[in-house]
Order: sequence, then C-alpha cells, then structure tokens
Amino acid sequence: MEKLKILVNYLKKRKKTIAVAESMSGGYLSYLLTKIPGSSKFFKLGVVAYSLQAKHKLFNIPYTILNPTQGVSEKIAKILSKKVKSMLGTDLGASIVGFAGPKAKKGMRGVVYLGLTKGIKTVTKRKKVSGSREEIRRKASYALIEFILNNLE
Repeated sequence: MEKLKILVNYLKKRKKTIAVAESMSGGYLSYLLTKIPGSSKFFKLGVVAYSLQAKHKLFNIPYTILNPTQGVSEKIAKILSKKVKSMLGTDLGASIVGFAGPKAKKGMRGVVYLGLTKGIKTVTKRKKVSGSREEIRRKASYALIEFILNNLE
C-alpha cells in the first residue's frame, strides 16, 4: 500500500497522467488507483483486455502474435503499454499480462509480464509470483506499481 501512495504522490505532484491495460489482473490495478480520492486527476483510462479477442480487437494485436503464447509475453506487455498510453495521450502507459489460474501450463502459473511506456521509451519485466489465483492477481498488481516506481526518472 505504501508504494501505491508513493506512485500517487508522484503523479499528483508532477501533474502526470497514467493509463493502464490489464489482462490477468482483471482491473485490480485500476481498482487500486481509483480508490484514491481525486484519482481522476491522474488516472485517465483502465482497460481490461482479458481475452485474445479483446487484445486483438482493442489493441490490434495480430493473432499470429497472440496465439503462440496465449496472449502472455513480453512483446504483448510492450504493445499494450504503448497502445494504452496513445489512446488518450497520457504521460505513462502501463500493462500487465500473465497466468493466474490453475489451468496454466506447468511452471507458468504466476508468470507475469509488466510493461511501462514513458515518452517514447518502453520497458518490460518478467516476474513470477505465487499463491492462490486472487493472491497472484494482487501480487502482480503491486509488482506493476513497484516496476513503475523503479522506472520513473
């Protein structure tokens, strides 16, 4: 929770805006950001593109990129963060994709890819978290907050 406050303070003080594209987190990061009073000043867009079809239709990602990885890869996190940022011209675009459920391929449960676009620079990170489906969603969302903070200025 402390890191969330640090991120919010950063955005407010510098009058920066953020847009988020989420998949496996199901909007958890958007939920965390919108719990903050006055969040409309910095939080401009949250998109949950859960299915391959949503990623294809909303973000124009070809199925040739989506299908081989079930929509979960560093490349997809990168595309999502870039495109969600461009939708409203925010200062930051962040993304999260991963596997939270029990039906993930062996060794892939808890694997998440985080993306952040700031200006014209995009960075990504692969991370592994553990726990129940809900714990993975929560931990992954907080991992994205930490990732954003680590890549600011």
